Amino acid sequence: MSFKMPRKRAIQAAEASIWLPALLDHCFSENVAQKSSKLDLLNIAYDATAYPDDIPVQRLAELLLLWAEKYVNAEDWQRLQSRVRKRRSRSS
Repeated sequence: MSFKMPRKRAIQAAEASIWLPALLDHCFSENVAQKSSKLDLLNIAYDATAYPDDIPVQRLAELLLLWAEKYVNAEDWQRLQSRVRKRRSRSS
């Protein structure tokens, strides 16, 4: 029996603007999201959109990844990665 180690999660800085709406969609479409998780992500989204010059994309990617590691399970993460790949290919 062999076990695969899950790949470490990552959000590239260049893709933070793609991940933010994907995570927001996930957060508000899934029943698993807790109120505190929604508020945390809304705070990140607000700061990123209201003060874009104060939050470099690298920091935004770090904040989104921290949020995802705390609130997104492995199965949902895989689905989100697929959505982001589709959005990335559409925007190319």
